[in-house]
Amino acid sequence: MTGPVHRPAPPERMCPSTPAANATVFLGMITPAGRVAYVTPQVPAEVALGTQTREPGPVESRFRLAGPCVTSSCGFWTGTNCGLGERLADSYRETGGPADVDLPRCAIRRSCRWYAEQGAPACAACAHVVTDAR
Repeated sequence: MTGPVHRPAPPERMCPSTPAANATVFLGMITPAGRVAYVTPQVPAEVALGTQTREPGPVESRFRLAGPCVTSSCGFWTGTNCGLGERLADSYRETGGPADVDLPRCAIRRSCRWYAEQGAPACAACAHVVTDAR
């Protein structure tokens, strides 16, 4: 007789585009071209936010931040998945993005909600997202 199989718990799903108020991870800087320049290894959000200068506008227009996915507390939650990640992946496919793209080095890919649900197309499109924090 064998004992029960112990499987590790799945990682907490992370939102790769969360407002600063919910952020736990600094993903990268928004470049002047409007793309994310990712930072690896993982940097705690409070480290990046602590270096913030008094530039005008929301911090999310300069930094890409990640935090725990809040599922039903988010306007993008469909009841079963993240609608924003789904739209990004669909848009990437519709614009003819390459299927075998080199994905960016991302500090949260293992736990990313978009990547877990939509795979490489959402990951490839992610660098073009700037969080709207009006």
